[in-house]
Amino acid sequence: MAKKQATSPWVWVFLLLILASFVAFVLFLDQKIVQSGAENQQSQESTGSKNKPTIDFYSVLPKREVEIPISEEDRDAIENPSINKEVVDQSILQVGSFQSAGEADSLKAQLAFLGLQATIKSAVVNDETWHRVQLGPFASQTRLSRAKNLLIENRIKYMERSQSN
Repeated sequence: MAKKQATSPWVWVFLLLILASFVAFVLFLDQKIVQSGAENQQSQESTGSKNKPTIDFYSVLPKREVEIPISEEDRDAIENPSINKEVVDQSILQVGSFQSAGEADSLKAQLAFLGLQATIKSAVVNDETWHRVQLGPFASQTRLSRAKNLLIENRIKYMERSQSN
């Protein structure tokens, strides 16, 4: 039989030193984490009380008065309200005239995407049926101007007509 070799006592001492240093290292890290956590909490408490914003707009805003510049047109409209109520019953914008009802419908749909409500009116001219795409009549000069600007921005040609035509 083979003889069992005895382990040297130095091996046991070396293993115990390694184990003890590992335990000491873990305890050292744990202590450092606890200390840094406590320091962070203390610093947050101290800076939190110093940097805490004060909300004072509840008292400041009602005391402030903001002046809005008013143009001459707006001032005239405020002083003379009848300007705002100017009725342009007669104005209609004709956006297109087509022999095909499909083309007229297509333009009407395009105008609907722009937020304009168009109507298609059929007219017989020289024994041919024409489908006119029209906007209006407009209740105010402002709405008429907005419609014109929208048509210009989208490069759509128009013709302003009176309603009797």
